[in-house]
Amino acid sequence: GRLAVRIIASPPDSRRRDLDNLQKALLDALAKAGAYDDDSQIDRLCVERDRVTTGGRVRIQVTEIHT
Repeated sequence: GRLAVRIIASPPDSRRRDLDNLQKALLDALAKAGAYDDDSQIDRLCVERDRVTTGGRVRIQVTEIHT
């Protein structure tokens, strides 16, 4: 089906990072892990930067879009 993906990234420190460099690797890894067949299913993509977290963290939410 059609999907919405929300990515919330908490960096490990306050160095400058580009959020757009994060998403491609994550989306490919999710497909390989079986979360969905192919990232072409994604119709809505939201990427957010959260506060600095020791060790860093990425939270991902994948939901089906019902039309």
